Order: sequence, then structure tokens, then C-alpha cells
Amino acid sequence: MGSLSDSDPDFWDLGGDDGCKSPQKRRGRPKKSKGFPEFPLNVPDSVNKENSASLPNINSKEDAKIPERTDKRPKQEDVHLTDKLEITEERIEDDGNESDNQDSTDDELVDANKDEGNAQLKEQEEEESGSSDSSKRTSLLSGSDLPQDSMKDTPLSDESAKCSKSSTTESQWLVEEYLLPPQQKLKLALYRGRKLLAAKEADGAVREFVRAQALARIVHGDQHWRYCRCKVFLAQAYLYLKAYAPQGEAQAQEAVNTINLHLSTDLAPAKKPQVHHTLLWGHLVSGEARIKLGQLAGAQEALSHALYHTQIYSRMVSRRKKKLTPSLTMDRALDLQVKVLCAQATLYTKRRKYTKAREKLDLSIKTIESGGTGVDDPGLVGPLQQLGQLLLNHNQNDQDMEAGLECLARAVHITQVSNRPGSIAECEARGLLVEHQLRLRKVNTQEALRELHKLSLLYSRLHGEQSPKTVAMHNLTVQVLVQEEDYEQAIQQLKTRLKHCRDAYGDYSSQVCGVLRQLSRVHALSGDLSAAAAALDQCLHAETLIYGSSSRRAQASRLRLQDIIQKLPLSLRMKMWRKHPELQNKPRFRNL
Repeated sequence: MGSLSDSDPDFWDLGGDDGCKSPQKRRGRPKKSKGFPEFPLNVPDSVNKENSASLPNINSKEDAKIPERTDKRPKQEDVHLTDKLEITEERIEDDGNESDNQDSTDDELVDANKDEGNAQLKEQEEEESGSSDSSKRTSLLSGSDLPQDSMKDTPLSDESAKCSKSSTTESQWLVEEYLLPPQQKLKLALYRGRKLLAAKEADGAVREFVRAQALARIVHGDQHWRYCRCKVFLAQAYLYLKAYAPQGEAQAQEAVNTINLHLSTDLAPAKKPQVHHTLLWGHLVSGEARIKLGQLAGAQEALSHALYHTQIYSRMVSRRKKKLTPSLTMDRALDLQVKVLCAQATLYTKRRKYTKAREKLDLSIKTIESGGTGVDDPGLVGPLQQLGQLLLNHNQNDQDMEAGLECLARAVHITQVSNRPGSIAECEARGLLVEHQLRLRKVNTQEALRELHKLSLLYSRLHGEQSPKTVAMHNLTVQVLVQEEDYEQAIQQLKTRLKHCRDAYGDYSSQVCGVLRQLSRVHALSGDLSAAAAALDQCLHAETLIYGSSSRRAQASRLRLQDIIQKLPLSLRMKMWRKHPELQNKPRFRNL
């Protein structure tokens, strides 16, 4: 192999260790501008030609060198440049003012070179930071942290697995959610919706399922079973969380009709358990919604179809060896079968066929005890409470009454064993038991008041002071106090309740009117007619502003206030008549 000469162009390219250019040197080389003429340096005319000839040419490629990123070794071009500057300084030492101008130009040249080098370093750092940010963005866009919703999802790579382990919080993979593809957005919306549905957050669940329905139409079309599944989830949120029976029945029926139209095709494969799971929930929601709407014939047909698909789904899940998707692991096949049986029992109760309803509930309890986790299975709470209410509300003898109370007490025991202390399920079971015990006079009054006080505190912490369940506990407490003729405590409870209602709803609201009406009644029972008239006067004023003077509520309050005024002393009676002259019973004038 011959040696390279100076005239060979490859001789000047030997800058790397292996005979090639280093990437840093290639990246640091300035770009050659095209089309720009080379302008001479602006030098005053007073400068001699000899001095001007010694100035470096900034447009030449040999002199205008940019320093490298690493400062370990001084470059040869930089040394050459500094030597030239020293030579020029020695030649123009005796020139006076001319030397000052020359030094200023040299300093400007060095500063310009340094500024260009710093700008190049900043650009390189931004490129490296941009590459790291882009790698983070790709890990976010890969959707590795999103819940896997189908069995055909590709396995995670090592990098995505590490990224998913490091970013466990939800906010880290929701930062750039708007950049995700529609399929990943669909998975994310379904994950959020199911989570909110389990937590009984009505508005959030409806919002996420509506978004999932729109995304499923984009990704799969409006005839695919995945789109119908989103509609069924939305129907569940409408019926169970917001109590919108017409909307829930419409969404569920539309989803069922679409799947039945394309069953055993690529749009709805009959061998897929998710399809039967969607049909099961669609028929079940449709049946329960029709029960609430009074369409009992259609409800019976829908529930029979739901029971049929429940048997198919349970058979397919028991034979399935692969891991189930999150939409299927939410519900056990046994729980779904029990839910359908309880819905049929509700239908028979509506039709006043109590014997058949009791048979359905007994069958559901035996099914859970034989196929579940035992006698303390959490799935027994719903059937036991429904059976207890059926026996207590439609009892034929004392044995049915005792059996109903035993069912409710067993449900309370199961909720205490399977949940943490003070859970929502336990509070609901205890409140239902105390309500029926008070109605049947099967509990001590002091124990009942103590239990109601505990439940009121728990409900206020869990749901707030204005929740319907907290209000129901307060009303039960007032009823017990009135039955025991403890009017002072009852009035104190009602005043506390009135303060909370005014803080939450204002002085003129239906809630405040209800509390004032109840407070007036308790004052009248205690014998304080003036306080009863004052409370009823406030109630009448609020109802007149809310409903109008000719409304039924205002007229009923006006008649009740008129009866109370007749029983007041004369001074208070004249005062109330001056305030309400229309309530005074004046004798009719007759001419003699």
C-alpha cells in the first residue's frame, strides 16, 4: 500500500483513530454558506498596508476555526491563531492609536470565535436532551403502562417493562395522553370507567364510557361487539348509579340488537366469551330497567335470555385456560348467575308471586354456598337482604318475621367479616337491620338510638351531611325520640339538621321546608304552639317563593297554620293575623 502525499485529498481526512473522521469533529464543523460574498474587514484608512496585511482573514477556511467541545488538548488551529495574534501585537507596539484599533479588532475576532463555539456547544446539548426527551416520549406513547384489554396485545419489551415499573403512578403516563393513538385511548377510557363504576362515581363513569363509546366507533365501527360492550357499560352506569331506567334500557337494547344481528360473524364471534358476557349484561340491564318502568312482560323475556347467556358464559370460562381480560375478571360467573336469579325474584315480587320469589332467592343462596367460598361469601349479602325484606314485608306468621330478621343479621355478620370496620356495606346492612327492628319493636330504644348515632356519624364521614342515607338516619332518630316523647332531643336534632340544610341549599329550598314542617310538628306535640306557628310561618313563606301562593304545598301549610293560630293566645293571635290577614275568619256581614 503506497504512502499518501500532500496532494491526495484523503491525506487531510485522517483525523480519527481508525483513519476516519470523528463524529464530534464532523458535528462541530460549521456549515458552509452558499451565495454570500466575502466582504473585506472594515479597517480604517490610517492603518498601514503592512499592518493590514498581517491581519487574519476571517473568511478563509484555515484561520476561522471553531474550538471543539472537549478542552483537554489545545488544537493546532487555535495555537496557530494565537501565534499570529502575538506577531501582530509585536509589530504594532509603536503605532499609538493605530495599535489600539488593531487590538480591539483582534479581541472582537477572538470573542466572535468563542461565541460561535459556545453556540455550537449549546446546540449539541439541546440535541442530546431532545433525544433523551424523545426516548421518554416513546416510552409514554408505547402504552406499556396502559391496562391490557385484549389477548392479542404484544408482550412488553425490556425497556418498556422497566419504564412501566418506574412509572407506577397514573399521572406519569397521562401527561401526554393527547398523543396516544385512538386504540390506546379506548383502553384507557375503559379502565377509568370500570374503576369509577366499581367506586360508584356516577358522573365520572358516565363521562368515561361516553368517551369510550366514541373511540370504539372510530377504531372498530358501530357494528363491532367492542362498541356494543361500551354501550352496555354506559347502560350499567345509567341504571345502577344514576337511576336512569329509560336511558339504561335504550342503550342496553340497542347493544343487544346489534350483537344478535352480527352473531357468529367476525364482528361478533360466538366462540368469544366477551360476546356472551356483553349479551348477558345487556339483557340483565334491560330486564331490571323494564321492572322499574313497569314493563313486566318484557322484563321476564329479557331475564330469561340473560339466564341462558349466563349458563353459556360460565361454561366457556370454566373451560378457558388462558388469562381473562380485565372486563371479564370484574365479575364472577357465579355472581352473575345469582344476580339474574335475584332479578327474577324481584320480578315475581312485583307480580305478587311471593312463593316463587322466595324459591328463586333460596336457590341463589344455595348456589353461592355450594360454589362460592363458603357460608361467609360476600355474594350472599344481596340475596340475604332481599330475602329478609321479602319475609318481613309479606310475613304470614311469626316464623317468617323471625327468619327475616335472622337473614338481615347474617348479612351484617358477613359484611363485618369480609370488609374493614366501618365500611359502606357494613353501614348499609346495619341501617337496614335497625330500621326493620324499630318498625317491628324488636329492639331496645336506647340500643337503637346508640346504633343510629353511630350510623349517622359513619354516613356523614363516608357520604357527607347532605347525603340521602345520612338524612334517613337523622329521620329515624327523630322518629324514635318522638315515640319516646323526648321532644327536647328531637328538637335539637331538627335544629342541627336545619342548620346543615341552610348551609348547603340556602334559606329557600325544598329541603329546608321539609325540616321546618317537621320541626313545627314536634313543637306542636311538645305543647309550644307559638314556636310551632313561627316554624310553620317560615315554611309557608319559603314555599310561597319556591312553588307559588296557589300551589298545593303552600295551601296545605296555610290551612295548618290557620288551625294553629286559632289555638294561640289572643295577643299572639292578633299578631299573626296582622301578618296574615287572609287567614282570619271574619263573620259575614248581613243587613238586618
